Amino acid sequence: MGQFDQSPMFAGELAFLSNFDQTPFLMPLLDAEVASAEHAFNALKTVDEDQQHHVLEAPTPGESKRRGRRVTLRPGWDAGVRVWAMRQVLTAKFAVPALRYQLVRTEGRVLVETNHWHDQYCARSVSDHVGTGGHL
Repeated sequence: MGQFDQSPMFAGELAFLSNFDQTPFLMPLLDAEVASAEHAFNALKTVDEDQQHHVLEAPTPGESKRRGRRVTLRPGWDAGVRVWAMRQVLTAKFAVPALRYQLVRTEGRVLVETNHWHDQYCARSVSDHVGTGGHL
């Protein structure tokens, strides 16, 4: 296994991996260019177009996350739809050639995002198997 990268938030050379990275990309499911993966993910939490627009118009990824906490959740959100949504977001994000290139360059590195707020759904503890970077 390659170099192990554990970060509370992806930063520095790995900042592009964060959902808070502000490289805009086209999100086909929303028929919109989004400011960050955080914007896209939180907008996909709901099927209400007004709520989606409210989330997408947030000036920062953090504000989009706050707004996303107040939307009417899409049916099945807590039964796995959130995983589908994140896959859609990451597929769209890494379709951007520059981001795709950066991701491919992580090949052989184990990429693990951890956090201090105990989100065990989207982040992992160091002992969890995650896999290596560089794969699309």
